[in-house]
Amino acid sequence: MVMTVSPLQNVAPEEANTFPGKSQTSRVPHEPEHRGVIIKIPDATPGLIVADGQQYSFMLPKVWQGTAAPARNQKVVFTLAANGDVNAVRLLGRDVLTHETLSALGQTLRSNGGTFGEKVLPLLQAQKDRMTMPGVVLSGALLLGFFVLPGWSLEAGNTILGVNLAYTVSQLLGVDASAADLTVHFGFWRLIGCLVIVLPWIAPWLTFKRAQMLNVLPLVFLITLPLVVHTKLRHFAADAVKSTGQLFGGLGGDGAMQRDMQVMVEKQVSSLIHATSWKSGYWIALIAALGLAGLALKSRQGGIRH
Repeated sequence: MVMTVSPLQNVAPEEANTFPGKSQTSRVPHEPEHRGVIIKIPDATPGLIVADGQQYSFMLPKVWQGTAAPARNQKVVFTLAANGDVNAVRLLGRDVLTHETLSALGQTLRSNGGTFGEKVLPLLQAQKDRMTMPGVVLSGALLLGFFVLPGWSLEAGNTILGVNLAYTVSQLLGVDASAADLTVHFGFWRLIGCLVIVLPWIAPWLTFKRAQMLNVLPLVFLITLPLVVHTKLRHFAADAVKSTGQLFGGLGGDGAMQRDMQVMVEKQVSSLIHATSWKSGYWIALIAALGLAGLALKSRQGGIRH
C-alpha cells in the first residue's frame, strides 16, 4: 500500500496561510470585541462610541449590525480593523445585560450580606428584648391588619351609589368623599392613624416613666373609628334627605311630593349604611391592639407593685 501525503501536511502553519488566494484576515480567526456606549448618533458626521476612556468614530453603512437605528446611550459591542477603525457595531443583547446585572447584584449581596446582617441583627434583637416576643407578634399583627388586609367594605351595588368598594383601615382614613368620585389621599387623619399604629414599636425606646401606656392608644383609636365612620354616614344621610326636600321645593313640588321623595331617599341612604361592614383587617388589628393594651397595663401594674 502506498501512502500519499498532502502537501499542506508538510507546510508550517505560518506558510500555509500565505498561499495565493488566501485572505490575510485568516491569520486572526476571531477579532477581539470591545464594549462601549454610543454618545453620538451618526448623521452627516460620524457617530461616536466611548470605550475605556477613548472615543471611536463609526458610520452606518457596512458597520452597524442592527435591525433598528442606533440611539444615544445604547451599550454596544464593536470590533476594530487592523488600522484601528471600527468595522462592526452591534447592540449588547438584553439577555447579556440582565445576566450581568443579576450577577453583579448577587455578588454585592454576597459581599455585603454579612456586614448587613451584623448591623441589623443586633437592632432586631434589641427591639425584641424591649418589646418581648408577645409584643413583637401583636405589633406585627396590628400592622398587618391596619395596612395590608381589607378592613372595611361598602357593598352598594343595589343602592343609589351602585358601587362595591373595599379599603384597608389605613386607606379608609384617607377617603375623600367631597369629589365626584371617592379618592384616597394621605391626609392629616391618615397620618395620625399611622403614627398611632406604629407607637408600639417606638414606645419601648422612650425614656419617660409611662411610655408603655402609649400602647393603649391603638386600642382607643380603633374603638373610636367605627363610631366616627357611622356618625359621618348618618350626617351624609341627613344631608341627602334635606337636599332632596330643598330641590323639589325649589322645583315647585308640593309638600306631599317632597315628603315622598325624602322618604325614598332616606330608605336608599339607610340601605347604603347597612351595606357597609368591617372586615378581617379591622378585627385582627382590634384584637392585636387589645392584646398590646393588656401587656401595657400588666407592665404598669408590675411596676407599681415594685
